[in-house]
Amino acid sequence: MTSERLHVQLKQKRIGANIILRDIDFHVAAGEIVAILGASGCGKSTLLRAIGNLDRDFDGRIARHAATAGASAKVSMVYQEARLMPWLSVTENVGFALDAESTNSPNPSNGAAIEAVLGEVGLTDAATFYPKSLSGGMAQRVSIARALVREPDILLMDEPFSALDVLTRRRLYALTRDVTARHRTATVIVTHDPDEAVTLADRVLVLGRDGELAGATIRTSLVPSTDLAYRAAQVEDIIAALDAWSQPTNTSLETATL
Repeated sequence: MTSERLHVQLKQKRIGANIILRDIDFHVAAGEIVAILGASGCGKSTLLRAIGNLDRDFDGRIARHAATAGASAKVSMVYQEARLMPWLSVTENVGFALDAESTNSPNPSNGAAIEAVLGEVGLTDAATFYPKSLSGGMAQRVSIARALVREPDILLMDEPFSALDVLTRRRLYALTRDVTARHRTATVIVTHDPDEAVTLADRVLVLGRDGELAGATIRTSLVPSTDLAYRAAQVEDIIAALDAWSQPTNTSLETATL
């Protein structure tokens, strides 16, 4: 069976009369992290919603493949905010993802799955805590655990680290790489930060426009270098490209596509 988990072929996405995205074509393999970045309002999050099957109003095709032949691919999302339910403990917040998709009586194995994933993200000792007792980094780890407990084939992350301090971000980069490799997920992360993209991802896709009215498309695709000096040069090249391709957009359009 192919190791490809995701293949995006999006010909065009409109919001009203405006073309937001066009000619987007890429794939993500099992165990691979792909970062998508671009100027504010270019449609990064719109693309992520389409991949997550939250928006089907586009011209094109998105193929999602499960690790198990014949099964439907499981997709999980991690947002910029942890979005935890304050009246539930850490264990209950993570378990909610399993409860929400269960059509039968509670599965006794869910407890073991929750315990295992909390161990993966280093929150075993915080299992009984409530969100008000968590730091920002801990809350985001709960969010990641909630996404992982379903054992997704595809993990989507929408700027999940932007509100965190640099040390917490770096720890969560390592966690994301580790769980992606171990679970053999296809991970797609949207970010504004070129340094984050080249530090975290196996491949970086940069969206840009040909002009103000043209929809964003993939203008650059690169594999981050293992050489730190060259990687720094890649970051500067991405910043220069983003500056060159950034076009003014009206407020309503930017709000719709952020």
